[in-house]
This record gives sequence, C-alpha cells and structure tokens, in this order.
Amino acid sequence: MRKRLATFAAVSLLALAGCLHRDLPPDTAVMPAGALGTNGDIDIRALDIAAFDFAHAITGNPGKAATAIAALDYLGGELNSSPRWIDMDSLTRLQMLDWRTKMRAQVGISPTAPAQAVLNTMLALGQAYQANDQAAVQHLLASPIFTIPPDQVADRLGNIPYNASLNAVTTRADSVLDDVNFSG
Repeated sequence: MRKRLATFAAVSLLALAGCLHRDLPPDTAVMPAGALGTNGDIDIRALDIAAFDFAHAITGNPGKAATAIAALDYLGGELNSSPRWIDMDSLTRLQMLDWRTKMRAQVGISPTAPAQAVLNTMLALGQAYQANDQAAVQHLLASPIFTIPPDQVADRLGNIPYNASLNAVTTRADSVLDDVNFSG
C-alpha cells in the first residue's frame, strides 16, 4: 500500500511539474517610434525590409546590412512573442527566430546580447553609415554586443552573402503578414 501511495505521489508530482513548465518567449526588443522610416505598422515595414534586402547579397553597403539585420533580429522575437502573430505558421516563426541566431553569429554578435541592445546598435549603425559619420560608426562597431574586433564586424557587414533559406523564410513570412493584415 505504501509503495502504491509513493508511486502515485511521484507520478502526481511529475505531472504537476509538467504543467508548470512553460517555454518562455524569446527576448524581444521594442522598435523605437519612427524607426525604419515609418510611422505606420512597424512589423510590416520590418518584414518588407528583411524580405527585400535578404533577397540578394548585400555587398558594399554595411548600413543597409545593419538595418536589415536590425529588422530580422526584431522580427525573430516579435513574431514569437506577440499575440498578434499567434495564427502565423509556427514553423515560419521558429525559422525567423533561428535566422536571428544565425545572422548574429555571421556578423559577430554575441548570442546572449539583449535584443534591445542589438536592435538599438544596429539601427544606429545603419544611420551612422548612411550619414557617413565615421566617428559614430567606429564607436558603434566597438559595442559590447560584438564578440569580434570592429574591423571584422565592418568587413562582415560589407559582405552579407545571399542565402536561399533566409530569403525563403523572410519572403514566406512577408506574404503571410500580407495575408493576415490585408485579407477581408
């Protein structure tokens, strides 16, 4: 009898522990107002940028690359944490999160860097490159979000190769967002 009671108690505790386990949403940044050149729907704008810019290699334009990476990093969190996107295909949402991780590794961003720090740094870097403000560029390239020296970050931002898988997921997510937001 005691053995049965002990077994029942153990099974009950395991079941209760399973009910308490929840996956936490990924670290998600808040996009600043007016970022990415829009005062409209920032999620749609971010995905349009990611889908368009990652449709081909980004070479010789590190500012454009930084802005596209900011959009991708933001969407990796936003699509997986905002209730707005709960009806989006989970595979697409997870692939966006996976590509956030892959792109961070590709350009030398720490995998543990807070999403808000990554977003703020990459947006500012894109603006600094666009304004040709070399002092700001050098300061931002030395940000603690990066795990490699500034010159290597700059080189990597200047040469983002085309990746068919990244292009496919950003294009698919962009078309899903259009369907979700513009269908009757």
